[in-house]
Amino acid sequence: MALRCLYQGSADELAEIIVQGHLVEELRRRFVAMHGAKPRESESASWGGSIPTVVDLLISAGLQDVQVLVELTAPICDVRMDIVLVGSERETGEICVVVVENKQWSQVRPVRGTQMVHVPNAPGRNPRLHPAVQADGYRQVLRDFVPMLRTAKVMSLVNLHNMPAAVLETIQGDSQELEGGAKRTQMYGQELEERERFAAMLTKTLSGEMALEHAHDLLSARVSPTDSLMTAVNKSVRGRSVFPLLDEQRIAVEYVKAQLAASRRGNKRVVLIVGGPGTGKSVIALELLAACSKDGLKVVHATGSRSFTRTLWEYAGEDTRARRIFRYFNSFETLRSKLDVLIADEAHRLRRQASGTGPSQVKQLIEAADVPVFLLDEHQVVRPGEDGTIQLIENAAKEMKHEVLRIDLRSQFRCGGDPEYIRWVEQLLGLVAGEPPRRWRPLENYELYVAPTPEAMEKFLNKRAAETNSSARIAAGFCWPWSFPRNGTLADNVRINGWNRPWNAKGDEWVGDKPPHTLWATHPGGRGQIGCIYTAQGFEYAWAGVIFGPDLVWRDGGWQADISQNRDRAVENALDFDFLVRNTYRVLATRGMRGTVLYSVDRTTNVMLAKLGARLLDYDGVPMNAPR
Repeated sequence: MALRCLYQGSADELAEIIVQGHLVEELRRRFVAMHGAKPRESESASWGGSIPTVVDLLISAGLQDVQVLVELTAPICDVRMDIVLVGSERETGEICVVVVENKQWSQVRPVRGTQMVHVPNAPGRNPRLHPAVQADGYRQVLRDFVPMLRTAKVMSLVNLHNMPAAVLETIQGDSQELEGGAKRTQMYGQELEERERFAAMLTKTLSGEMALEHAHDLLSARVSPTDSLMTAVNKSVRGRSVFPLLDEQRIAVEYVKAQLAASRRGNKRVVLIVGGPGTGKSVIALELLAACSKDGLKVVHATGSRSFTRTLWEYAGEDTRARRIFRYFNSFETLRSKLDVLIADEAHRLRRQASGTGPSQVKQLIEAADVPVFLLDEHQVVRPGEDGTIQLIENAAKEMKHEVLRIDLRSQFRCGGDPEYIRWVEQLLGLVAGEPPRRWRPLENYELYVAPTPEAMEKFLNKRAAETNSSARIAAGFCWPWSFPRNGTLADNVRINGWNRPWNAKGDEWVGDKPPHTLWATHPGGRGQIGCIYTAQGFEYAWAGVIFGPDLVWRDGGWQADISQNRDRAVENALDFDFLVRNTYRVLATRGMRGTVLYSVDRTTNVMLAKLGARLLDYDGVPMNAPR
C-alpha cells in the first residue's frame, strides 16, 4: 500500500507545462489513466485556476526545485489533496511537507458555533467544511498513517487566491473559534501583501535541497492502514478524539453539532448519514460519541447487532458507563429522560415494528433524543424483518413533523481506500441495475485473489497475516449446520472436500481459548474458525476470505439463489431470499482492509470467478506469477 498522485514534478517543470498551456489537458489525461473516468468540469477548472497561483509563488521565492505533488491520494482513503509540496526543512535539512488546500472562493461567511462556512452562490451543499479544518485533516492523516512523517515537519495551509483580506478575516481561527491544528493553519488571500506573506512563509519553511529524493521516499513510503475500529472504542467512551476525520466525515460531525443548537430553539431535525461499506459510518459514530461526551452531553450509541454492541462493551474495558452508552435499538421503549444525541449506528438493522403495541422502532428512536442520528447502508439488510431504509426513516420523520438532513458519504476508508473494489463486488453480485460482472482491474492499494480450494485460501491468509502482523478471517455463507460446543470443543461443522473447520462459537461463553461469537472478528482467538454474516457484519479485518456456499451459484450467465441449501432459520421462509443472500455475500466480501480471497464450493461458480481476472492462487496458497 503506497501513496500515489496525479502528477509529480518540480515547480520549474510544472511552470513549463503551464506556460505551454497544457496543464489542464495533461492532468485530465493522467486522471483518466489513473481512475478510468473523466474528471468533473469543476475539478478541471480548479486545476487551471489555482495551481498556477502556487507555482508562481514557488518560482518567485526561488523554490523552483521544490517537488509539487498534484492530487495526492490520502493514505487511508480515496480523498485527494489539491497540492502537496515536498522539500527540505530549512533548519534541519530533513524532509518537509506542506499540504495546500486551494479554494477559488471570493465570498464566504462563518457559520457560528461550528467549524463550517457558507459560500454564497456556490454550487452544491451549503454550509461547507471550513477550509482550514479540511487542510488540517489532511495534515493529520499524513502524520498518523505515514510512519516516516511522524517526526517530520508537516504543515497545512489554505490558498484563497480570489478572496479579499477583509472577507478572509471573518473566518480566521480567532474569529471563528477554530480548534487545534485548524486554528494554526495559515490562510492567504488575493492581495499583493497576502501573496508576499505566502511566499515569505514558503521561503522560511522550505528548501529545494534533496526535494526529488524526499518526494520519491514519500511516494514509496510504507503506509500503516487505519487502526481497527474497535481499538478506538475506549477512547470514545472517555470523550477523546478517535480518528482524524476527512471531508464528508468531518462535515457530518459538524452538522450534528449544529443541529443540537437548532433543536433547542425548537427546530428539531433528524440526521441521516448514508454510505456504503468502508465510508466511515461507524468511525463517525464513535467520533460523535467522543465529542458529545467531552461536552458533557447525554449521548447514547445504539445498534441492532448483538455482536457489535457486546464487542463495544468488551473494548470499552472496565468503564462502567459502557453498558449505558452502548445499547440496543429495542432498549428505548421506556425511556426515562430524553437524550441530547442518539447515534443509531447500523440503522439498516431497524425493525419496522417495535415490540408491543407502541410506536414503531424508528419513531421511538427519533423521539428519544433532541438530535437523532441514523447511519445506514441499505445494501446491508440481510434478515427478514430488518427494514432500515432511507424511506422508512424519512416517512417516520415526516409523520412526526421533523425535517430530515441527509448526508451522503462517498470516500472509501476501507478496502485500500479504493471505491473500485466495492463497485466491482456490487456488479459481481448483480446489485447495480444494468451492470453485469466485469473483469477485475488490478489496484495499487487492494489485493484480490481466487482460490482453487479452501485449504489454499487458508494458507494464503495465514501467511499474509503473519507477514504483515495483521488480522485475517474466513467467513462463509450459512450453508452448514451449526452445533453447540461439546466437551469443551467446537465441532468441525464446515466440511468441504476433506477440509473441515468449526464455525465460531455459537454461544456467549468462551470455549477453551476460543472467544464467544460476539468477539470472533476482533479477538486473536477467532482465527481458525469460520464466521458467518452475523459475526462479520459491522466489523473489519486486514485480510478477508469468503466462501460462497451452494445457496448462491452461477448458472447460464446469472446468479441462482437456492434457499434449500441455506441453514439459517432466520431466512428459511424469506420470500426475498435472493435479495438477502446477495446482500449477505456483499457484506462478507467487503470486510477486508487490505485484500480479499474468494472461493466457491460450486465448481462452475468458482471457474466464473477465476475468469474475471483476479489473481489466482495455486493449491499451496501461493499467488501465481501475474494476473490473467
